[in-house]
Amino acid sequence: MNSEVAKTYAEALYSLALDSKNVAKYKEDVKLVEASLDEVGGIRKFLIAAKVSKNEKKQLFKDAFEGKISEDVLNFMYVLVDRGRISGFKDIFHDFYHFANESLGVKEGIIETARPLDAAKLAELEKALGKDGVKVELKNKINTTLISGFRVIFDDKIIDTSMKKKINQMNEMLLRKDVSLWN
Repeated sequence: MNSEVAKTYAEALYSLALDSKNVAKYKEDVKLVEASLDEVGGIRKFLIAAKVSKNEKKQLFKDAFEGKISEDVLNFMYVLVDRGRISGFKDIFHDFYHFANESLGVKEGIIETARPLDAAKLAELEKALGKDGVKVELKNKINTTLISGFRVIFDDKIIDTSMKKKINQMNEMLLRKDVSLWN
């Protein structure tokens, strides 16, 4: 999906959240929808299938989320279905999170690991990075080249405790001409 189109839809949802003075609730609703769409791979195929009618797709959202998320977020999902934009939900939600986090004073970061982090470890790292009442949200990205350890990109800083970095540092030290191993 075009990033400008995704941003436009995200801004529209964010505007609804602001108007209702409930940005945090809308953010949680969007997280629930996204998690549900990520968990079951068949739902995505169903939602983008040309043979499935828009009414059937909207009924799926109604059955799954009515009463569990705000009516505005549910109606927003209907709009995405009606306009053929449901396949771009990831990009739209990503931009929405950015707008919501900015207004909620939440700082965003990325943590790269060789394997997925469990929710408890992720929460522990977010808490450690949050200072002076600042809330931090990290998105876990898998980077198998790290071997072990992690890399955090947050607040224009990089914290790198990965084995890959340590190996690269040892390699650089061994390749430097001014370092003798026999001293």
